[in-house]
Amino acid sequence: MEQPPANRYMTQPKSRPPTFALFGTQLKSLPEDYLRYLQNALRESFRLGGAPIRLLLRTSKNPYADK
Repeated sequence: MEQPPANRYMTQPKSRPPTFALFGTQLKSLPEDYLRYLQNALRESFRLGGAPIRLLLRTSKNPYADK
């Protein structure tokens, strides 16, 4: 059974343009509307207005996948 995507944490590696790295598992299966929600929430929380926001999706390799 496949687990749903899990967001672990987010950090901001760059400020120009505002870039946020989201770490977790199976992030490629996140719906586009959820990613848009995150961008809009970041825009509102940090008063970024119409600035383009980049989201980098970072996953780690599962050490138990081959066993």
